[in-house]
Parts: sequence; structure tokens; C-alpha cells
Amino acid sequence: AGCGTGQHPIEVAQQDSAANILAIDLSRASLAYAKRKAQELGLANVEFAQADIMELGALDRRFDVVESVGVLHHLADPNAGWQILLDLLRPGGFMRLGLYSETARRDIVRARAFIAEQGYPATSAGMRNCRKHLASLEEGRVGSALLRFRDFYSLSECRDLLFHVQEHHTTLAAIGSFIEANRLLFLGFDIARQ
Repeated sequence: AGCGTGQHPIEVAQQDSAANILAIDLSRASLAYAKRKAQELGLANVEFAQADIMELGALDRRFDVVESVGVLHHLADPNAGWQILLDLLRPGGFMRLGLYSETARRDIVRARAFIAEQGYPATSAGMRNCRKHLASLEEGRVGSALLRFRDFYSLSECRDLLFHVQEHHTTLAAIGSFIEANRLLFLGFDIARQ
């Protein structure tokens, strides 16, 4: 759910030709690219569809595995989106989510405040100027911590990293509460290193 340009579902489809994959995204442009790449690779086991996660409750399908990485934290209510995806899971199924940690995003929050204070617009020129300014700041200042993020160096990724219009952060306690309330079995963390 939220497949973007299709990198992950295409990789899964290549690894397991027996898997039947439904990859959804809100962006038609991203889906068009994903579909074209899947066709170029001759993959017949991945289906792409334009859909809003918040509308998936009407989908008359259930899944053994549901994955949504880098998406729920951009919804107005991430837990509502999580619940919708959970309702699509078959009993005994697996879910893999990627959520933004409140602790891990501290430098991003500081950078967003700096960007707002400086008035950098979310245009290509504005993002380039902002990156240049942030990169020039001395060690320990708001910009130096961002240099370790690979997303900082690409305009499209930088837009998501620093200029996204909506972003929520979560805590272990909040994740634990959702898991407990929905009687889920937590299997572990897959910590991504930037």
C-alpha cells in the first residue's frame, strides 16, 4: 500500500513468481512508471491500481501479507490507515509497516522549523538553496545532521524528507498500544540505517 514507482513490489514479484501482488498508490504517474517497468521485466504476477488507502475498506479482497512502508505517517490519521490495512489481512497473515519514529526524526523536525523560519519554498530552486544553506552550517547545527540522509541529495527525496506537507511521528508506546488494542503479535523491528 503506497508502492510509489514500484521498486518493492517488482522486487518481490521477481523473487517469488508464485506470489500474486496488488500494488496500490495514489499517484497515477508513479503507477504508470511502475507498470511500465514491470512489463519491461515480463512480470505477470503484480497488478497495479490507483487507490487511496483510506478508501480500501470497500475492497472485497483479503491478503496474506500487507506492506506499507513510508506512507502511513503522511496520512491525516495514521492509525486509521493502519486499521484499514489491518482489516484487509487474512487471519494469521503478516503485516510489515514503516513508521517515522519521534526520536529518530528530531533532526528533521529541527530542520523543518529552520526551513519555515528562513521561508524556503518547496520549489526546485527553494530546495536547492535550502540544501546549500543547511550543508554550509557548522558541525552540530541543524544542517550537519541531514548530510547523512541519502534523501537529502535528490530533489524528489528531499521534498519528502524536509518539505512534505504532512508528517506524523510515533513512539514505541503508541505502537504498543495499537498492537495491544488489536490483539496483534509483534514479531520485531527491521531498523533501516540511512
